[in-house]
Amino acid sequence: MNKKSIKLIIHSAAICVTALTFSMNANASDKPKITSSTTTNAISTLTDQEKQAVSQAAARVLFHTERAQTAIADKKEDVALKQIKQGIKLIRIIKSTVPKYKVSTQISSAGIKYKTSDIIAQRYVIVSDNSFVENIITPVIQKKNKSPHKVAQAPIEDFSLSRRMTITLDTLVAGRMLNVAKDELIKGKLTQAAKALSELQNHGVILNSIEVPLPLASAVDNLYLAQTEISTKHYQDANATLKDAVSDLKAYETITGNTHSNRIHEIVKGINKLTSEIDHQKNGKKIEDLIKSSKGDIATWWHDVKSWVEKR
Repeated sequence: MNKKSIKLIIHSAAICVTALTFSMNANASDKPKITSSTTTNAISTLTDQEKQAVSQAAARVLFHTERAQTAIADKKEDVALKQIKQGIKLIRIIKSTVPKYKVSTQISSAGIKYKTSDIIAQRYVIVSDNSFVENIITPVIQKKNKSPHKVAQAPIEDFSLSRRMTITLDTLVAGRMLNVAKDELIKGKLTQAAKALSELQNHGVILNSIEVPLPLASAVDNLYLAQTEISTKHYQDANATLKDAVSDLKAYETITGNTHSNRIHEIVKGINKLTSEIDHQKNGKKIEDLIKSSKGDIATWWHDVKSWVEKR
């Protein structure tokens, strides 16, 4: 074997060793240097009625905030302090009630392991729709909009959709700012107290504009309107409004297919049963009793349908 052949063999062997080493290194690198995992388990949950109550409490926080600001502007410190304390009380109620979750995290690398578990309470609460929300939210929107009188160019309108706004309260920010306002007010610093309340409205309230299929938006409105008509004893109007809600829900189902179809069928069945009983009843007192006994069901139907808007 000549020298040239020996050199060729050595060179080929070196290439093989290099390739083998590279392959081994590549396989070694396939194993992650660090791993992590996080699991979340619900500790407590709320019923639909409880969720609605929490949402109403959030709306009342904004109500008392606006009342406190008005009182400060009028130099009525005692009235402002009372309103702020009411808001603080509501925040405590919300925090003691909202769902809580256990969040467990594990991280490991090179034989070193990190493991921890925390109990986390729901921080953000959707503000309930009710008769006074518009008056509460108007000043919030004005504060968030630096140019409230500026007219924006209207987008192309899709009349199959309805534009809705979801309003969410950051309970952490709200609680902090209310306590700051209380402390500043006690010190006689009205300007600082008012500033803290403005911070709550600017940074403690989250506004999201969403587009909702028109039949769904109409169903929400009609189910809410029916409750209002019942509270004002316009029972036949409520009966007609509930029938309109059925038409809206059926129209929504044709758009979305199987989405929420089972629940839509349950709600439609419940409404049809109620309205049929009302239609066949001639006694006004019995009609009143029928509707009053169904108030809880109607509230649940409205809450469920409204939740489909909020989840979009």
